[in-house]
Amino acid sequence: MRVEITDTVVEQLADVLDSGQLEQPTNWMGAQFLAQDFGFDELARFVVEADAATYYEALTRAADRADADVPLP
Repeated sequence: MRVEITDTVVEQLADVLDSGQLEQPTNWMGAQFLAQDFGFDELARFVVEADAATYYEALTRAADRADADVPLP
């Protein structure tokens, strides 16, 4: 489902990327578990509700913010 990508989601996802703990950024389930570990409720909820295209769009925005190189399929 297409859900809104908020600034908070992008910021929290960038923090997850910056942590270096997410080995495969395209693994949305791993992102959800880390979001829960970090206490990022909005990001965890987003990952559950978003479709793959929406998650990848948020991931691209977060990678730009975190200045991370994230290869996307």
